[in-house]
Amino acid sequence: MGFFDTLQTALESLAHNKLRSLLTTLGVIIGVASVIVTLALGTGAQEAVKEQFRGLGSNVLTVFPAMRMGAGGRNPSREARPITYEEAQGLKDLPFISQVKISLGGGGTLVFGRESLDSSILGVPADWLADMPPDYIAQGEFFDEYDVEDASRVAVIGQTVVRELFPDQDPLGQQIRINRVRFLVIGVIKELGRPDPRVDPNNQVLIPITAAADLFGKDRSVSVQVRVRDEKEIDAAIEAIKDYFQEVHEIEPDEEVDVEVFNPREITRAQQEAAKTFALLLVGLAVASLVVGGIGIMNVMLVSAVKRTREIGVRMAVGASQWDIVRQFLIEAVALSLSGGMLGVAVGILAIPLLSRYKPDLSVVLTWESIPMACGVAVAVGIVFGLYPAVRASRLDPVEALRYE
Repeated sequence: MGFFDTLQTALESLAHNKLRSLLTTLGVIIGVASVIVTLALGTGAQEAVKEQFRGLGSNVLTVFPAMRMGAGGRNPSREARPITYEEAQGLKDLPFISQVKISLGGGGTLVFGRESLDSSILGVPADWLADMPPDYIAQGEFFDEYDVEDASRVAVIGQTVVRELFPDQDPLGQQIRINRVRFLVIGVIKELGRPDPRVDPNNQVLIPITAAADLFGKDRSVSVQVRVRDEKEIDAAIEAIKDYFQEVHEIEPDEEVDVEVFNPREITRAQQEAAKTFALLLVGLAVASLVVGGIGIMNVMLVSAVKRTREIGVRMAVGASQWDIVRQFLIEAVALSLSGGMLGVAVGILAIPLLSRYKPDLSVVLTWESIPMACGVAVAVGIVFGLYPAVRASRLDPVEALRYE
C-alpha cells in the first residue's frame, strides 16, 4: 500500500470523527499558541534590553568615588577623595579613551526681583555643546574656555526659568541670584522635550563647572562619563582609569583604588539573563501543555486501535504488513498534531497584536522563525505520542483481530 493511499485512509478516518479530532488537538493548539506568544515575549524583552543598552551607550563608562579600603582589602580607612575637575580632565590623555564628559550638579534657588524658583544647577565645561544640536542655544551665547578658567559667574538658563522669572522681559543681560550668588544671564536654551512628566528638563541653569565648584563647595565630586574608542577596549580602559587614579590620589599599591568604574553592560547582561529565564519558564509551561495534548492524542489513538481491531485484521489478512499499519496510525497522529499546530500558530499570531493593544508597555516581537519551529514541535509530538499506539496496533494477531466483535 503506497504512502498516498495510506495518507488518504488516515485522513478519511479522522474526517469521520471531526468533533473528536478537534477536541483531541485542543492541547496542541494551546501549546503551540503558547510557544509562539512565549517566543514573541522573550524576543521582545531582549530587544527592549538591547534598546536600553543602546540608550546607555555600549562604550560609555561612569567614574565615581568609592569607599577606600585598607591594606589587604580590610576595613575602610577613610572616605574616598572627591574627583576634581582637573583630575577628570586628565582622563582625556589616557589611551583607549575618545571623550570625557564632566559635570557638577546640584539644586539651587533662583531669585530675580520678587520672583523665585527652585531649579537644577549644572556646572559644565565649555565643550558641553559638542554633543548638543546646533540650535541648542535659542538666544544669546554659551560661555567659553576663558569663563571656565576664570570661574566667571555667567549662566545659561532654560525655558521654564525664563517663563517663571522673566515673564515680560528679555532675560539676556539680567542678573539672577543662585543660592544668593549673583550670575549674569548670557544665553537661553531652546525648549526641550519632556519624555518624563516628573522631570522638567527646561527648569535648569548651566554655569561654568569651576563656578559650580565655588558655589557648591570644593569637597563635591564631579560626575564623569568616559567614552571608549572601541567596545573591545573597555576592560583595558577600566584598568587604565583605575591606574590613573591610583597615581594621582597617591594610593599605595596594596590598597584599593578609591574610584569605581561603572560599566552599563553588566546591568544589561543581567537583564538579558532575567529575560531569558522568564522566556524559558514560559516555554516550560507551553511544553507542559504540548505534553498534555500529546497524551490526549495517544489516548485517542489507543481507543481508535481497539475500535478498529477487526479492520486491522482484515487489512493484514489481505497482505498489509506491520509497517503499513504503523505508518497509517503514525500519519493519523501526525495529522492530528500538525493540524492542531497550524491552528495554534494562527491563534498565537492573532494573540500578539491583542497583547500589544491591551498592554502597550509590553514589548512583543514576532519572529517568523518560531512558526516552522512550532510546527516542527507539533509533528514531533504526533510522532512521539503516536508511536506506541501504532506499534501496538501493528502487533495484533490477524486471526484474533478478525474474530474481534
